[in-house]
Amino acid sequence: MSIISLEGVTKIYRTKEVETVALDNVSFDVEKGEFISVMGPSGCGKSTLLNMVGLLDVPTDGKIVIDGVETAGMNDARMASFRNTMLGFVFQSFHLINSLNVLDNVELPLLYRSSSDRRRREMAKEVLEKVGLSHRMKHFPSQLSGGQCQRVAIARAIIGNPQILLADEPTGNLDSTMGAEIMSILHSLNQEGTTIVMVTHDEQKARETGRTVRFFDGRRIN
Repeated sequence: MSIISLEGVTKIYRTKEVETVALDNVSFDVEKGEFISVMGPSGCGKSTLLNMVGLLDVPTDGKIVIDGVETAGMNDARMASFRNTMLGFVFQSFHLINSLNVLDNVELPLLYRSSSDRRRREMAKEVLEKVGLSHRMKHFPSQLSGGQCQRVAIARAIIGNPQILLADEPTGNLDSTMGAEIMSILHSLNQEGTTIVMVTHDEQKARETGRTVRFFDGRRIN
């Protein structure tokens, strides 16, 4: 059963001088529980695709359906709520808040829910245990290695138990050892039932996923 469906998705960025086609008539499905990688050269539309699926941007044309819900026409409040409960995001550059410690960074997505302070703390500790960072809860991002920062970012992404995890170059800033650790965590999450869409430039990492979707010049080529 498809949990993500793209039908003829096109994204065009326009200015007075130029028109840039970032995605051109892209269609494919992701099945519930899949772990897929998205590959292609820089500028081919990979991150734009992830932003479309993550409801951070809207297509110029075409349709995106997530878990049976057509996303077009959602108002801002509905879209924010849907994104917060359905989707988790992991970025190459971590996007942690340096003034907050690890525990507070991980709790952030739950601030938009009606959880109590105590429950938020419990849930944050649980996911930090899952990614092996329970001993770093009071540390700040500047006190962590790149691999540890990415594990914090994954903990933050999964604290709300999203059905879909969108990962944009999650190992791109890491050495091979740290990259392997992050992939191990992603595989564990996938085995627990999380659907994962991962953008990567790394053929080795792509081979570790169940399927690779390739792009070139905004078009899907396989």
